[in-house]
Amino acid sequence: MSKSLFCGCDVALENNTIWLMLDDGSQPAKLFNVDNSQLGADVLVERIYSIAKEHCVSDILIGTEATSMYDWHLLEYLAESKLALEFSLKLYRFNAKWIKNFKKSLAPRGKTDPIDSFAIAERLRIGRLPKEYVPDTKYQPLRKLTRFRFHLMQQIAREKDFFLANLFLKASAYSRVAPFASTFSATSLSVINDFFSVDELAAMPIEELTEFILEKGKAHFSKPSEIVDNLKRVARESYRLKPELAPTVNLILASTFNNIRCYKEQVKLVDSAIAENLKAFKHTLDSIPGIGPVYAAGILAEISDVHRFSNDSSLAQFSGLTWPKHQSGKFQAEETRMSHTGNQYLRYYLVEAANSVKRCDATYKAFYEKKYAEATKHHHKR
Repeated sequence: MSKSLFCGCDVALENNTIWLMLDDGSQPAKLFNVDNSQLGADVLVERIYSIAKEHCVSDILIGTEATSMYDWHLLEYLAESKLALEFSLKLYRFNAKWIKNFKKSLAPRGKTDPIDSFAIAERLRIGRLPKEYVPDTKYQPLRKLTRFRFHLMQQIAREKDFFLANLFLKASAYSRVAPFASTFSATSLSVINDFFSVDELAAMPIEELTEFILEKGKAHFSKPSEIVDNLKRVARESYRLKPELAPTVNLILASTFNNIRCYKEQVKLVDSAIAENLKAFKHTLDSIPGIGPVYAAGILAEISDVHRFSNDSSLAQFSGLTWPKHQSGKFQAEETRMSHTGNQYLRYYLVEAANSVKRCDATYKAFYEKKYAEATKHHHKR
């Protein structure tokens, strides 16, 4: 019968805390720490190797928590170490939420690093493990790019929220009246940044304001008079900001707008790099109307080999696009929340791609509108 050695590794920026465990739950060595560095990884491999030899172990299971990027180098190194050559080595990267929930079933000991490493080792020993961590040089460059793009889009969303919050201080009625189709259009931003206050906007003659709109909009507006009327309405209905605050709020709005513009430029560069990297992969995702190279790359990079998933349900579980049932006895809730667990990047690209298909494909759009009309609330989510 094969013997196993379980290694729980709690990773951190400076060092890793290691808990070793045998099949019967005993410790073949005391808890120890190694530096989270190349030298520290060498020490860890030698310690595990000698202990595995001493206890005639055939299988080695090593687990980490997915804590930022701190465990990435270690797992990549272990996968190519002499442990993989002489033993049946299996690596696991646990979702931190799994370990947190698992620790609740253990005797309470407080929040300390040794307990985290013990919980990981014990979780490995119990079984029912997630898919093994396998180094992936094929999809990794593309995955890094698509995840970075996700990060940029999140930053843009945060900056826009911050911009709108401060815009309310300068012109409280602006977002409500919506003089332009988009608050962040070039002409709209020109109005926000070029006018010192709503009083200045209110004082400008209609003819001059119309000329300003036509100039900034490059005469693309079919009904500039309606826009001017709405801008005057904004000036009438907005609270007046104290003069002492106006320079500060204007500076914040201008700086935030520059941040948004900078992030958008970065997104363009990343999109080009994604499209270039995607050429190395054969796929049919972009044959679907509305799914371009960016969304196709985001989905492909996270799924990688679709044969890893036994069925549609396991893929949905992996992406977190599931709605767990809420029931007690004979009661079953009609409304359930999406789980939001699993791979947030895949979930983001799948949802964005579906939303894009809705806009570009007539059949899918009709289906969406049908479901939208059927729902009594949360129409878009339904």
